[in-house]
Amino acid sequence: MGIKNYTAERNCQIVIALLKANYIRKIVASPGATNVSFVASVQSDPYFEIYSVVDERSAAYFACGLCKESKEPVVLSCTGATSSRDYMPGLTEAFYGKLPILAITSSMTTSHVGHLYAQSTDRSTPPVDTVVDTFTLQPVKDADDEWDVTIKVNKAISCLSKNGGGPVHIDLTTQFSMDFSVKEIPAVRTIQRIDVESTFPQLPNGKIAIFVGSYPKMTEKLSHQIDQFCAAHDAIVLCDHTSEYRGKYCVLSALYAAQELYDPKLLDVELLIHMGEISGDYYTIGSLHPKLVWRLNEDGEIRDRFNKLTHVFQMSALYFFRHYTPKNFEHKEDFHSEFERKNNELLAKMPVLPFSNIWIASKTTGRIPANSVVHLGILQSLRAWNFFEANQGVKFHSNVGGFGIDGCVSTLVGASLVNRNNLYFGIVGDLAFFYDLNIIANRHLGNNIRILVINNGKGVEFRT
Repeated sequence: MGIKNYTAERNCQIVIALLKANYIRKIVASPGATNVSFVASVQSDPYFEIYSVVDERSAAYFACGLCKESKEPVVLSCTGATSSRDYMPGLTEAFYGKLPILAITSSMTTSHVGHLYAQSTDRSTPPVDTVVDTFTLQPVKDADDEWDVTIKVNKAISCLSKNGGGPVHIDLTTQFSMDFSVKEIPAVRTIQRIDVESTFPQLPNGKIAIFVGSYPKMTEKLSHQIDQFCAAHDAIVLCDHTSEYRGKYCVLSALYAAQELYDPKLLDVELLIHMGEISGDYYTIGSLHPKLVWRLNEDGEIRDRFNKLTHVFQMSALYFFRHYTPKNFEHKEDFHSEFERKNNELLAKMPVLPFSNIWIASKTTGRIPANSVVHLGILQSLRAWNFFEANQGVKFHSNVGGFGIDGCVSTLVGASLVNRNNLYFGIVGDLAFFYDLNIIANRHLGNNIRILVINNGKGVEFRT
């Protein structure tokens, strides 16, 4: 088999490892200096099937024919300067033909662009009909770079087939290392995208939790299906008030996760199924320690909030939970009962609170009438109210999308005009309230609005 010699440049290693993990073996290389780290590395690995085409324009068209006939993804590799420009006619053909061609253009540091360095062209914005997406891979200096490059390469490979697929561009920054002493590339996390036609992975053994971030609309049908899944697999649903799910297996986990002197072992789960969008439940996010994370969202995007993502399911949540719920099963709720017991113990031990955000939440959350809507400020108000259960039928909203304090009252007023027979409550700190005060003078203000301003003298976030 011969001796394998890989480059010491970690960003290049990650590309090679993930090409192999995704069974991508065909490479069309054009000679140059900046791509020597990549080309020399793959040449020493018999896994890859490499073709040499000197002219980059021809190389891109050559890749189109190879890709179309073999029905396999094909990698292009070229050096810097104008070489990548010569890919454009072939990539245009690939774009309109939806051919999965991964164009890897190697380059010197992007900081040289625009500063009269030779052979430093700006590849940050390819023409819109040449590639479906583009990514720049920086040199790996630390763990954060390692994570970022790993995610980018997984995204790039996923885009080759996502939504019909097409060509993708990677700008691979090189440090011109001539060190080819690496005999084996360290492991790289692979993230697979699963659609309805894919082979679904098996659920792992061990505890399963579903984490639901801010959710646009949780239907009764979906809520019921989640209940069935949890009953079949003894799973729980970790929620905050913006999650919308209020089914049988809902757990408000913030109080349990917030205990600094308590080891939250119930949050050490084998599998975490991540649904919804941005969450303001910092306590639960910071205390969760899943071994694996599956992201479930119809957009199919790789969003690695917990740094453990292995699969992205591009499908409706209803389809996903139906698939993983057997027709006949024995109902289980041991995990949910254990979590509820811990939460109740903590509530029973809660000391007499001083007048504060949390005291107000403890006295108010359970008194909001059913069918009301509560809009919470994004930080202290949201976190405080997440410690306490509300009445069934109460819905919550918080501006956790952009996470700004500047529009929570205006959002409340706009929402209140949709159902004028429902009560709309706003819980907001004084700084956020004064930031958004002008909406109170608006002529559309209805009589179904109740605003509670918590005056703590300034933005209490700056104190805590």
